[in-house]
Amino acid sequence: MSAKELPLIVAVPLKGGGLAQLTRTAVAEALLDTAEDRDRKYDVLVQIAGKTVPVITLVRNALGGKNPDNTNTAEMVLRMLGFMDILARRRFDKDSGQPRRLTRPQLQNTTI
Repeated sequence: MSAKELPLIVAVPLKGGGLAQLTRTAVAEALLDTAEDRDRKYDVLVQIAGKTVPVITLVRNALGGKNPDNTNTAEMVLRMLGFMDILARRRFDKDSGQPRRLTRPQLQNTTI
């Protein structure tokens, strides 16, 4: 997809309902103030201009503090705007080797 084919504005579903508009410019500006994930706290990251930042934090910052519905929503709107370098860490069960789905409290007590 060429830059000419990318949408200028994408609607983002918000946590608790409603929509917000997100632009590539807002993402680029938010990138300047979004810290990299040096503590490996987040599982879904985006790499833009050599900087690796949490997807959810970047989109929240680009929306002026409004929370996107979830991480998947944040990832999808970044992809729609042409940001394709999305990195996802997966956690696997040590015994079965199967992917794990953990609740937020369970995630807080894990390491990678």
